[in-house]
Amino acid sequence: MSPRNKRIRRVGSPPVFKGFKPIGIPSKQINVISILFEEYEAFRLIEYSALSQEEASKLMNVSRPTFTRIYNSALKKIALAFAEGLTMHIEGGNVVFDKEWYRCNDCVTVFHHEDDENEECISCDSDNIEHINKSIENWKENQPGEKGMIETDVYCICSKCKYEELHTRGVPCFSKTCPDCNSPLFRKGKE
Repeated sequence: MSPRNKRIRRVGSPPVFKGFKPIGIPSKQINVISILFEEYEAFRLIEYSALSQEEASKLMNVSRPTFTRIYNSALKKIALAFAEGLTMHIEGGNVVFDKEWYRCNDCVTVFHHEDDENEECISCDSDNIEHINKSIENWKENQPGEKGMIETDVYCICSKCKYEELHTRGVPCFSKTCPDCNSPLFRKGKE
């Protein structure tokens, strides 16, 4: 595995929400799609902050082609959620935040403390808070197989030009396209 594939994606801060759900579909009929924190960040940097992919890739500490794959994966997942009425959860990923972040489960404020000793919400003083950084570590530990996101014996490949990349657990190969010829990728390796 190349060092680039192991690189942790830098994310400035977590989103102020945990996801989105469609209106008009009964909750028990809604399927869920997971958007990784790095996919959210890539989408935010391009579409909200209006950065170039080059600028955004530097901020996230990834190569430009890796950034493009992360961004394209986010776009496909968001499009799929919109087209099929899926709930989007933002969770997990191969990321590190700039600070220790918390989310209040009572007033939904996302915040960080300058000192790590105070574990109360800065808005409502509640102690019912989630430590977002620890939630990501728990998510990684609960993924099937080895810890982390990259699988060393599974690849996403292009059937046209034979491009291949290591498979990222939790990101279906078919949700990606080849950066060389824009064809869909397929899974190759252990079942």
